[in-house]
Amino acid sequence: MSTFTGELLRPPELRFDYSSTSARHSDARLGLRIYGPYDSGILGKDRIRAAVIFPSSYAREKDALVNGLINGYSSEHGSFVGFQRLFHIPLSIERERSLSSADEREVRSAVQDLACQGNVDLVLLVTESANSALYQTVKRELLGNGIPNQVVTSRKLRDARQVPWVLENVALACYAKIGGTPWVVASASNRRELVIGISRAQDHNSRFVVGFVTLFTQDGDFLFLHSQAPVLEWKREQYVGGLAQLIVEAYHEYRKHEGTPDAIILHLCKRPGRFREVEAVQQALLQIGNAFPYALIHLNDDSSFRLFDAGHATYVPQAGLKVDLSRRNALLLLDGRVGNRRFHRGVPRVLDVLMDRRSTMPENEFPRLVYQIYNFARVNWRGFNARAIPVTLNYSYLIARIIAEIGANTWNQVISAGRLRDKAWFL
Repeated sequence: MSTFTGELLRPPELRFDYSSTSARHSDARLGLRIYGPYDSGILGKDRIRAAVIFPSSYAREKDALVNGLINGYSSEHGSFVGFQRLFHIPLSIERERSLSSADEREVRSAVQDLACQGNVDLVLLVTESANSALYQTVKRELLGNGIPNQVVTSRKLRDARQVPWVLENVALACYAKIGGTPWVVASASNRRELVIGISRAQDHNSRFVVGFVTLFTQDGDFLFLHSQAPVLEWKREQYVGGLAQLIVEAYHEYRKHEGTPDAIILHLCKRPGRFREVEAVQQALLQIGNAFPYALIHLNDDSSFRLFDAGHATYVPQAGLKVDLSRRNALLLLDGRVGNRRFHRGVPRVLDVLMDRRSTMPENEFPRLVYQIYNFARVNWRGFNARAIPVTLNYSYLIARIIAEIGANTWNQVISAGRLRDKAWFL
C-alpha cells in the first residue's frame, strides 16, 4: 500500500487596482463592489457602447436585461447593483434591433448594419437558447466582423430567482469581452513569467486548427490570443512547425509590451502522448534563442484518480487539496468543499499536474507552479460562481468549442482581422 503526502493550499487574495497593492480581497464579488475593476484607471474608455439584437417576441425579456444592467435589480431573491456601480464605467445602449424572425438573411443584415455603423464595443443577444439557429448565425457574423457578443437566454430572464445572478454574470463577462481586466491574483512574486496555454481543436469537417496560444502574466492577466488557419490534412511536420511559429510570435508580442520574461511556463492541456506539442515548444525555444528557464506542464482534467475525505459526511475534500505523487507529479482538487458547502454535484474531478522531464526549471520549483495553477482557477471571468478551472485550460477549451460552432472559415476571418486578439471574447 502506497503512502502519499499532501497539503491544503491557501486561497490567494485577488487584486482590484493596478496602482494600489492594498486593494485586495479574497472574494471577487465583494472586491469589485469595494474597489472596482483592476484596470479601471487605464481602460481608455469613457463608456462601453453596446447594441441589442432580439426577436420581437422577446421584447419584454430584452427590457429586463437592459434595465437590469443599467439601473440594477432588486427582489426577494437577490440584487444586482448595476453595471456602472460595479465596474465604475457606464454601459450605454447605442442601438436596438428587433428581428421579426430568425431568418438568416434578416440576421445577417442586422449584424452588417451594426458593423458598418461602427462605434459598438459589444452586442447583446436575447435568444431562446444557446443552441438556436439565431445564436449560431449572430455569433458567426459578429465574430467575423470583430465584434464581441454576449448571449442571454430568454428563459433565464423570466425566472425571478435567477435574474440577479444572470445580470451579475452577464456584466462580468461583458466587461472582460471588451478588453477589461476585472481582477488578477495578488502575486507575491516579482518574477516576470510568461504563462502560455496551448490547445487544439477539430471542426465538424474533421479539420484541425493548428493551435491556440493564450498568454497570461504570472498574476493571471489575459494578454493575447494567437492561432492559425485549419490544417486540412493531419501532417506531423505541418502541425509542429505551425505551433512552434505561433509560440515564437506570441513570445515576441509579449516582449514588445511587457519586456523580456524571466521564465516561460507552458500549460499543455492534455496528458502527454503521441501529439507533438512538446516538440513544437522545443523548436520555438531554439528559435527564440534566450537562455531563460522554461517549464512544460501537462494539465490532465480527465484523470483516473479520485480524492475523498473519510472524515467528512459528504466524503468531499476541501477545495485546494494537493496530493504529491512524485517530485514532478501532483493531484490538485479545485472543485471541492468551501467550508462545509460545495456548489456542484457529483464526484469532484481531479486535475493531474505533471512537469515534463524536458523542462529546464528545477524540480524544486514544481510546488510553486502547482500553486500558480491553483491561483489561475480564481481568475475565471466567465462568472462569479464559475467552475474552478485554470484559465489556461478553460479558455483554450472555450475557444475550441466556439470553433466548432462558427466554423473554420469564420475563424480565419477572426484571426486575420486581429481586432479580438487582446479581448476575452470567448467567455
